[in-house]
Amino acid sequence: MAKTDWPREPLTSDTMRLLDRILSDWCAEQICDKVSERGQVTAKMLIDWFEFGIHDERELARLVRDPAMLDLKTRG
Repeated sequence: MAKTDWPREPLTSDTMRLLDRILSDWCAEQICDKVSERGQVTAKMLIDWFEFGIHDERELARLVRDPAMLDLKTRG
């Protein structure tokens, strides 16, 4: 089977500030620390979504709060 490589958007300092702002807001709402397991899983999902091509701050913030996405983080 052939492997498909998706081009990844580089994570710049501006990108990291954007993702950190979204994660910080989410963690404050969830009353959890960014270094907790929940915080780390959420950070990884934010990076994955960004690398997949979702760059809009409002869309990323919406995804991180979507109950269906929370369910995906707890599987497997």
